Order: sequence, then structure tokens, then C-alpha cells
Amino acid sequence: MCFLRSGQADGLRCSTFGFSPQAQLDEASGLWPTSYALTPGATERAWEHVAELVARAAP
Repeated sequence: MCFLRSGQADGLRCSTFGFSPQAQLDEASGLWPTSYALTPGATERAWEHVAELVARAAP
């Protein structure tokens, strides 16, 4: 349902946190993000947002 791809292996400056099509994140507008860039300096608020998305993805 969700995944974390390390950017380190590809020499990227960020990792990718994303969701599979099974995640229930659909928005009424028909547009919603399916992945997010996470840098080593991600704040506490960023991690809270990740937790909120995970909770929403699998009610």
C-alpha cells in the first residue's frame, strides 16, 4: 500500500515515500499526490503528515 525508496542507492538528494493504487487517498477533484520527496532534514511536521496519510490510506 505504501513504499519508501531510498535515494541513496541512486545518488539522489531525497528518498521517495509513495502509495500504491490500493491506497484510499482519492480526492473529490480527481487529483491527488501519490508520492512525496523526503530529505534528510524532514521536520517533525513532515513526519506527522506522513503518518496522517498512512492512516487515511487504509481506514
